[in-house]
Amino acid sequence: MRLDIPSATMTKKLEPLLKDEPGTFSHHPTVVSGIIQLQRFKRADIACPDFTTNLDEANRWVQSGSRVFGRNSDHEKGLDIVAPNSPEWAKKDFWTRVILSQREYRIHIFDGQLIHQSLKDLDPNAKPSRTDGLPIRNTSTGYRYNHNFTPPTAAVELAKRAVAELGYLWGAVDILEDNTSVPYVLEVNSAPGMGDPTASAYADAIKLYAKKTRAGIR
Repeated sequence: MRLDIPSATMTKKLEPLLKDEPGTFSHHPTVVSGIIQLQRFKRADIACPDFTTNLDEANRWVQSGSRVFGRNSDHEKGLDIVAPNSPEWAKKDFWTRVILSQREYRIHIFDGQLIHQSLKDLDPNAKPSRTDGLPIRNTSTGYRYNHNFTPPTAAVELAKRAVAELGYLWGAVDILEDNTSVPYVLEVNSAPGMGDPTASAYADAIKLYAKKTRAGIR
């Protein structure tokens, strides 16, 4: 099977797993930026962090004792995130209140179904490339993806709603749980990076989707 999708990274991973499948799988979603995602989640009553596009409001949050991030509308791997003491703080597109959390995980939804999941675990052997102390959980800050993990039902349903709200066929949903185990959607990635277990899950989902399409079930 040939893939016609926007992500070169996903294509490189998935095409070898789909080489024995016939035809072409084509999908070109309209990508929704970070701030628009949050605005749409808020309107749809999908739990997500508090956010603002107003710098004065963000500064008031900081002055009241909240921990706040500055972010760009277009971002990748959290490289855009800064704290209030950064010289880039006032140049950001929007700001979010940090939720005190006990854990964070990623839920992969394809065609309205859970296909894969991973808990973000701190790797004791990692050598982080980012050491600014911001509470960011990704590979650059020393975290790894533990696939031996069962996400709570409430979080899975929240992830399904988030992907559907954006009109995506699939999405990698970053979920954070606060200290009372309430889940919040941080963002939905339409072109996630993927190791072998995740790639296999997407390949299987594409095969099933193509089979349903050929059978006229869709």
